[in-house]
Amino acid sequence: MRRFYCVLGDPVAHSRSPAIHARAFARLGLDAVFAPCRVTAAELPAAVSGLRSLGCAGFNVTVPHKTAVAGLVDRLEGDAARIAAVNCVAPQGTALVGHNTDTAGLLRALRQHGIDPSGKAVVVGAGGSARAAAFALAGRASSVAILNRTEARAAELARAVSDAKAYELGTEPARRALQEAAIVVQCTTVGLSDDSVPFDPAQLSPGAAVVDLVYRLPGGDTELLRRARKRGLRAVDGIDVLVHQAIASLEIWLGRTGLDDLFSSLREAALS
Repeated sequence: MRRFYCVLGDPVAHSRSPAIHARAFARLGLDAVFAPCRVTAAELPAAVSGLRSLGCAGFNVTVPHKTAVAGLVDRLEGDAARIAAVNCVAPQGTALVGHNTDTAGLLRALRQHGIDPSGKAVVVGAGGSARAAAFALAGRASSVAILNRTEARAAELARAVSDAKAYELGTEPARRALQEAAIVVQCTTVGLSDDSVPFDPAQLSPGAAVVDLVYRLPGGDTELLRRARKRGLRAVDGIDVLVHQAIASLEIWLGRTGLDDLFSSLREAALS
């Protein structure tokens, strides 16, 4: 019987996950489909319950539902338990198990681009993706700073991450953190639908690297990354992270490892 997978989010029409997974299923010879499903926050509990009843083979979760879904599954495993944010759900018997492959997606993308995460790190944002990025960098980076438009939300995340600092975007402490950063991971939705930027990359040092989890078609770059590249900074787009996250999800759903050789084909599918 054909397997059904999907991604829950709001918005979700822009997602390249269906194209990525369709290519992966074809390459792996699987009879499966992957659908984008727009679900509001109010509808989320019913949507998760419905996918359970339908026997969904697995689903991803994107903004703004990653933290809420952590409370709707039966069990959290690995990074999901540590971070309390879920972007990948896999059925195990009658249970729904929450995982977080955002951490693996980010770290694999950094490794692919030869970026060492051991320097000072800045995470911009305080939502589910920012939680994953902060926890992925904590213990690897020499320091982690959380920048957000609302300092209280940044502080809440910083308290959950060992020794992290929190600053309000646009303030002098936030500017200093950006100036000193070796790596900046942009985790807000700024730049998703227009050429807005959450901060000016001119503030960054010449050797810094910028990762933007947002992506824009046709090439994947946002205005933030275009400006970063013009300055000669190392830049990683959200498509790379998304593809690596998708591969990590596939490995969980299929009980397989070593699917990284799909990367080039899946990135091509995401951009097509």
